[in-house]
Amino acid sequence: MIAAVLFVSLAATSAANGACADHWKVELNAESFATNGAGRTFSGAELEAFRAKVQEQLKSAIGEACRSGAVKAATAKDVHQVRVSSASGASDPFLYASAPGTLSFEWTFAEENLAVPPAKDIVAGAACWTDPNGPACASEGD
Repeated sequence: MIAAVLFVSLAATSAANGACADHWKVELNAESFATNGAGRTFSGAELEAFRAKVQEQLKSAIGEACRSGAVKAATAKDVHQVRVSSASGASDPFLYASAPGTLSFEWTFAEENLAVPPAKDIVAGAACWTDPNGPACASEGD
């Protein structure tokens, strides 16, 4: 009986942690896509499809990171908005706190033809958000 209660409790905690980013709202920094280093132009439909793809990948990657303990669920639950910018020269994805409750997510999205980086790269790029005093944040720039 105790084992069953413990199992249900752990399963509920794991599910809740996995949903730690489900409430995030993703918006694009339209200017960064209009004047990008690739010189590309994207239609409104392309940008909306891209925004949805980024939102899905971010929620999935951070949700999995919460389940594994790489991201604290409470930290992710404090975020409400993610602002996505195409940043020429950003060789690695970078996810960082830019205001209370807001993260910025930067990468060479335009140069990569609106591709979204793999989940492992998103989580690695979140190191300065999750551990601002950690070794990944000690260096200056790429």
